[in-house]
Amino acid sequence: MRVTHGMLVDTLLRNLSRNLHRMERVHEQITSAKRLSRPSDDPVGAATVLKLQSASAQIEQYLQNVEHARAWLDLTDQALATIGSAVQRVRELIVQAANDTLSPADRTAIWQELTALQHQIATTGNSAHAGHYLFAGQRTQTPPFDMSSDPPAYQGDAGSLERMIDNGVTIPVNVRGDVVIMPVLNAVKAARDAVSLGDVAAIQTSLNQLDNAHGQLLAAQADVGARVNRLDAQRDRLLDAHTSTLRLLSEAHDTDMAEAVTRFAKEELTYRAALQAGAKAIQPTLADYLR
Repeated sequence: MRVTHGMLVDTLLRNLSRNLHRMERVHEQITSAKRLSRPSDDPVGAATVLKLQSASAQIEQYLQNVEHARAWLDLTDQALATIGSAVQRVRELIVQAANDTLSPADRTAIWQELTALQHQIATTGNSAHAGHYLFAGQRTQTPPFDMSSDPPAYQGDAGSLERMIDNGVTIPVNVRGDVVIMPVLNAVKAARDAVSLGDVAAIQTSLNQLDNAHGQLLAAQADVGARVNRLDAQRDRLLDAHTSTLRLLSEAHDTDMAEAVTRFAKEELTYRAALQAGAKAIQPTLADYLR
């Protein structure tokens, strides 16, 4: 086949265009620091990047759930500790009230302090986190304890608040006020009534009732602590998984600068060599134009 001058020029221009296109792709990878700018660059690699990005976003959501659950449980533990301190003071007062030698004025003073402590316990039971009540079950928009009744009545429900902390893994974050706090309030109410009547036997009975309620309170605190430990361990595991996922994502998506700069230099050298070869193979005027 006869090779004409026009065919030679067309071949030269086509090859130069391909060389420029390869240079442009490598240059884009260097300047954007991304190996993949569009799925067509590497369909298999692009699919891998999408999976890794989805996994990273999911892990970040789990981490947010862990932090939210941790904050909720921290506030719950603080509230239970505050109630526990009040319960200890209530116990001291009940023991004092069981003394037959107390005067009516002394019993009145004890009754008044018990009333104040009952109010304090119920108020603490109405603690909230970001506008959501801690001890109301799933009725987080409703104060769990009605302060207008004596003892304060529970207004929440028996629902459990769950947070997903991994794929298919949830953890309850709430403590039910009717299970943990209401027995304390009932015990304090019984003690107040017994003190107001001066009934020593009833006072002793209320002391046993308070001790049982306090035991439930301590069990709830221990359970909260166990959940916090579980969340801390899960957070560490998620952080490790996130670090590994980001490393894999970087390897799949980010540009290897050393390799890209080497390829760019190679493509540039090829392009210049093609220009020089073309300058010798075609008319000087056209070669000058190409330069």
